[in-house]
Amino acid sequence: MALTEDDLSDILLACSDVRLKTYVMFSAFTGMRAVETLSIRLKDINLDSNPARVYIRGEFTKTRQDRYVCVTSEMTQQLKIWLDSGQSDH
Repeated sequence: MALTEDDLSDILLACSDVRLKTYVMFSAFTGMRAVETLSIRLKDINLDSNPARVYIRGEFTKTRQDRYVCVTSEMTQQLKIWLDSGQSDH
């Protein structure tokens, strides 16, 4: 059973940690698999492009093909919040 918008909203409101909230949002907004999301490095994130995009290395994808994922302005804002929080160095 898929999550509804209300379910996702409830989950995001329950996230007190900015790192967890960013992970949940990114996974939900892009539809990426967990291993793909967890493999992202800071240098893979390009917030200067319009729209912002993230490079996904093929070694972590189902098809073994490199690709880019464009992210919404809302997700871009959350990524900036996470990067500014200092939790991105983990």
